[in-house]
Amino acid sequence: MERVEEIVSRVLTRYGVMNPPRIGDPFKGLIRTILSQNTSRANTQAAYRRLESLIGVEPRRLAEASIEEIAEAIRPAGMHRQRAGVIKRVAELILRRYGGDLKPLLDRPYEEARRLLMELPGVGRKTADVVLLFEGGFRVLPIDRHIHRIAVRLGLVPRGADYDEVRRTLEAAASPERYLDLHLGLIRFGREICRARRPRCDACFLSDLCPRRGVSNPP
Repeated sequence: MERVEEIVSRVLTRYGVMNPPRIGDPFKGLIRTILSQNTSRANTQAAYRRLESLIGVEPRRLAEASIEEIAEAIRPAGMHRQRAGVIKRVAELILRRYGGDLKPLLDRPYEEARRLLMELPGVGRKTADVVLLFEGGFRVLPIDRHIHRIAVRLGLVPRGADYDEVRRTLEAAASPERYLDLHLGLIRFGREICRARRPRCDACFLSDLCPRRGVSNPP
């Protein structure tokens, strides 16, 4: 645990306090997170802006739009027809179950709110946790592909560790009020230094703590 805590401390020191802009609407945050799955930030932003401009990121507007209209709007995100079907079903269910307003759901305890979000199409653990952290202020640390890769490379978890094992390991090593900073800091570290391909080990501030130091093309 001491090594995990040292790694967490260095990441938080390196990247500092993060103050990302909040959308302030859990439905919009959910749709944006669905658009971000397996695509780049630039593509996510382009798709979200087009969707807002052409249709409107509101439950009723998206429920009433055709899949073809949504797909055309979110084309920059990739897999646009598949995503469009998911977004339309999510909007329909949120209208039917919650009257189009997800805010009361965020007043529920974490486990219940997470379970209810995960009942929606296309919403897994990471997507639910991102919405709960960024829109609900819950003390949870979402695990994306960068963070999972880093945790395995640094030997913080075994290679076969699942999402919640990685989450619990990192959460135990940080103060809950720093989960958002750690989440964003680890993502930056994964994009800038501990990259999936050609990681910049020579520039890594964690190299002395990495069991794969000196290994070419670490997994």
